[in-house]
Amino acid sequence: MGEATDVAGEAQAADQCGLHGDGLIAFRAGDGTPDTLLVCGQISASYDGALGLFELFKAPIIGTFSTDSILHRSFELMLAEVARPALGTQAMTEVLMKQCLIILLRQHLLAEEAGTSPVLTALREPRLARAVLAILERPGAAYTVESLAALAGMSRASFAERFSQIFEQAPMDFVQRVRLRIAARLLSSTDLPVKVIAGSVGYASRSSFSRVFEAIYGAAPTDFRRFGSQDEAEPERVGLHMDPMGSRPPVS
Repeated sequence: MGEATDVAGEAQAADQCGLHGDGLIAFRAGDGTPDTLLVCGQISASYDGALGLFELFKAPIIGTFSTDSILHRSFELMLAEVARPALGTQAMTEVLMKQCLIILLRQHLLAEEAGTSPVLTALREPRLARAVLAILERPGAAYTVESLAALAGMSRASFAERFSQIFEQAPMDFVQRVRLRIAARLLSSTDLPVKVIAGSVGYASRSSFSRVFEAIYGAAPTDFRRFGSQDEAEPERVGLHMDPMGSRPPVS
């Protein structure tokens, strides 16, 4: 955590971390005074398990909320839960963090300046959003640039140009990326045959799917399933923070 000023100090995780309860890790930085309280978590932020919502963000999302907001109350509940962890704390804090995230995204999406995410930008453009949502909801369908442009009600050239401006990639590259993300998730979480997974995400043969998958993930599908991978399939990390309240020490 930092800003464009002189560094006040550094705290090494090896010296400051400890098991807090129910599998949570507590990290204390500073001398224990309540300068800033943080609740940090790692959750999967995707649409139908298909595409990481935050992968293409250019800058952090920052929102300001009043002390009587729903987000403030949810954050207080998270702080209380991690301060006294017990059975079920992980599940409880995950639900509360997702609630905070939804509230933040809702405010961000409604704001005039919302534009840090190509996904959110696309959803604010009804014509482009129709094509994007179709890809996310039915990734195995037989798409072409022409068919996606038709869904958007745009000419092929206009659609391709606008899509590339927003997502910084061609429409069919986006389709392939969504398909491979789903395939990676299925390989990691199910015992479905590779051929079945390939067909479900829109590939005509196992060999063509394996070739593309290995080019992107650096491992054949069977090896990816056997050994796992942190590339691209890693959950998005989301951090939330608020000013200190009361005398509780910093908690993460």
